[in-house]
Amino acid sequence: MGTALTLKELTPLKDKFTLKGKVALVTGGAGGIGRSSAAVLAEMGADIALADLRVEIAQENADYIAEKFGVKAIALSCDVGDPDSVQALIDQVVAEFGRLDVVFANAGIAALDDTCDISYESWQKVMDINLTGVFLVDQRAAQWMRANGVKGSIINTASMSGHIINRPHGDDTNSIAYCVSKYGAIGITKAMALGFVKDGIRINCISPGYMYSGLHDDMPPERLVGWTDDVPMGRFGTMDEIGALVGFLASDASSYMTGSDVVIDGGYTIW
Repeated sequence: MGTALTLKELTPLKDKFTLKGKVALVTGGAGGIGRSSAAVLAEMGADIALADLRVEIAQENADYIAEKFGVKAIALSCDVGDPDSVQALIDQVVAEFGRLDVVFANAGIAALDDTCDISYESWQKVMDINLTGVFLVDQRAAQWMRANGVKGSIINTASMSGHIINRPHGDDTNSIAYCVSKYGAIGITKAMALGFVKDGIRINCISPGYMYSGLHDDMPPERLVGWTDDVPMGRFGTMDEIGALVGFLASDASSYMTGSDVVIDGGYTIW
C-alpha cells in the first residue's frame, strides 16, 4: 500500500498531455473522426500514420497535419477486416517510424439497408470492418507492443449505439448490424484490456453519439432532420470535441483507465 501524493509530488497537468517522441496510428484516417483525432495527437507531439482504403484522402490529411504541426505524417492503405492487411499495416508503421505507442482503431461504416431485413452481404461488411477490424487492429498492435516492451494506449471507436438502439427518424428503422457491431466493439475493448493489462498496455473505447463525421457526408440534409430532438444538448457533436477525448485517452492523463468506455453523446443515453 502506498500513500497519497503530497501537493509537491503531483505531476503538472501539462506534462501529462504530451505525446512528444511517440508514434500514433489512426485507422479510418480519411474520415472526420479519424482526421480530427490524428490532428489532436499530432498537436500533442506524436508522429502520425493514417490508414484507410481511401488512401488518397488520407494522404491529403497527412500532408496537412505534417505541415501544420511539424510532425512526420504518412498515409497507408489497409483493409482492417483482413488479418494480412492489418499485420502489413503494423509492420509498415514500425518500419517507417521505428515504434508504435498509440493506436486509434476508428475505421467504421454503416449500411443503407441496415434493418432487420438487412442482406447477408451488408451484414457481413459491417461486421468485417466495425467488429473484426477492431479486434484485428487491437490484437496485432498490442502483440507488437508486448513483444517490444511498449506500454502503449489503444483506443477503439464504439458508439452510443453500443448501449442503446437508436430511435428511428422518418423512414429510418433501427440499425441492427451497426448496433450489434458497436456492442461488440465495447466487449472487445474490455476483453482485450484484461488480456494485456499485465503488459502495461491500456485499451479503452469511446462511444460517440450524433457527431458531424464522415458517416454523414453522403446523407441528404433532410435525412438528418429530427436526429437531435432526443439529445438533451439539442445539437450534434463536433470533431474537436471528440478529438480532445481521444487525446486524453492516448495520454498519461488517463493512466489509471483501461477497459473503460466513455460516452460522448450530448446526453442522449440519459433517457
